[in-house]
Amino acid sequence: LYFIEGKPHKRNVNAATDHHMPRRGKPRPRAGLFPDKYRRVPAALKPMQGGQQYFNDFMLQRNDDDLRLSSTQGNSEASLNTPLSSKIELRLPQADFIGNRDALDAALAKELSELSSQDGFTQRRAFNELEQFHVEMRRAGQLAAEPDGTLLPDRVADNDYFKSRFGYSLVKDTQLETVRTEYKDLDLWAELPKYTKDMYFLYIIARRRNTYAVCFDFTGKRLLKPYTVGNRGLKGGDRGFRGEGSTDSGHQVTSMYINDLIPIIREQKASFGKPLQKGDKVDVVVRVMGFYNGRQGGVRAITDRSDVFNVRYFEDVTPFPLNGPRMPRGVFK
Repeated sequence: LYFIEGKPHKRNVNAATDHHMPRRGKPRPRAGLFPDKYRRVPAALKPMQGGQQYFNDFMLQRNDDDLRLSSTQGNSEASLNTPLSSKIELRLPQADFIGNRDALDAALAKELSELSSQDGFTQRRAFNELEQFHVEMRRAGQLAAEPDGTLLPDRVADNDYFKSRFGYSLVKDTQLETVRTEYKDLDLWAELPKYTKDMYFLYIIARRRNTYAVCFDFTGKRLLKPYTVGNRGLKGGDRGFRGEGSTDSGHQVTSMYINDLIPIIREQKASFGKPLQKGDKVDVVVRVMGFYNGRQGGVRAITDRSDVFNVRYFEDVTPFPLNGPRMPRGVFK
C-alpha cells in the first residue's frame, strides 16, 4: 500500500497484463483447443493452390510463338521436321477464328435439330380427342387423308361423340340441378352421427409408449377396466422399438380386450332381455385418440372381429389445439 493524498491505494502489479477481455466461464486457451483450420499443414499434403492452368497456358503460348517465329523466318518445314520440335497446332484465341465459328455454328445446328426431333410439340404423347376422331373417320373412309384447314370439318369432335363411342364422358358434368331445395327441407343434422341406445363406444388411446383400450355403453357405464400394454404384461422388449409403442403391442392389447369384452356384452344384452342370436352383430362406435404406432394395431384388431362387431361410426377424437393455451413444458419430451 502506498498513499495518494493521504488515502491508502493498492498498487496494480499486473497492470500490463490486465487489459485482456474477461473469459466468462470459458477455459483458458491452450494449444489443444486451437482450431484445425489455422494449423500449419505441410506443403506436400496441400492441394494445388492455383496458377497451374495459367502456367500451362503460358507454356502453350510460348510454343505458339516459337512456331510463328519459325514460320515467318521461312524455315517452318525444316523446323517441323526436326525431331526436337513439337507439332502443336496454334492454340491462341486469335488463330483460325472463322473456322472455329463455323464449327460452333454447325454444332449448334446439330444440337437444335436433335432437340426438335425429340420435341414434345412435334410428337404428341397425350391423348387428343380430335386427332382420335380424325383417325376413326379416316378408317371409316368418310374423311380425306389429311384435312386441310380451309374449311371446318363437317363434324366437330366434342364430348357427345366420345360419350357415344366409349360410354363415358371426359368432361365434368357442369349442368346445375334445376331442383330447388327449400330451407325447411334441409336436414341440418345430416352430417352428425345418429347414436342408438344399444351402441357401445370402444376407445383406443394410442400414446407414445402405451396403448389403452376401454369400452363404455350408451349410458356411460364402463364395461371392463382399461387394458394397457403394461397391465397385460407386455412390458420390456414387447413395448416397441426405442421406447415407442409398437403396432403389434397395440394389436395384442386391443384383441385381448375384445376377447374379454364380448362375453360381458352378451351377458348385458341377455340381462336386458335382448340376447344375441347366432349371426347377430354388436353395433360399436370406435373412437381413436392419438397418432402413435398403437393406433394402427388397435384398429386392425377391431376389423379382425368383424364377425361380432358392426362398426357404425369410426371417429378420431385426438385433441387438436386451434391455437389455444400453450401445453405444459414436459409433455412432448
